[in-house]
Amino acid sequence: MGGSVIAGLGVGLTFNGNLRAISAVTTAKSRSEVFSAVYVISYAALSLPALAAGLAAPSWGLETTGHLYVGFVGALSLGAALHAGRSRARRPSGDPIRTGWESGPRSERSRC
Repeated sequence: MGGSVIAGLGVGLTFNGNLRAISAVTTAKSRSEVFSAVYVISYAALSLPALAAGLAAPSWGLETTGHLYVGFVGALSLGAALHAGRSRARRPSGDPIRTGWESGPRSERSRC
């Protein structure tokens, strides 16, 4: 139960941070389109592996499917972490990623 709570907090905080970052770099005109695409991709990323595991379990057995599912999610997580690390290493050291919540001049968008 505790692991589910911690995982839920991690996913929620990460998703919130991603939406803030996307909001900061999109214009008001294209923001709704970009957010729609983010939600579709996010829901697909969460649901398709679970659906695939549900379809595979009767044929391969629950234990084998579970091991394959964990391995698949682990490989994707490792790939994402490596990609993020490489992207961060290539960015100039004085160039932080703007999230839109910093103080200073505002862009054309307004906060509600």
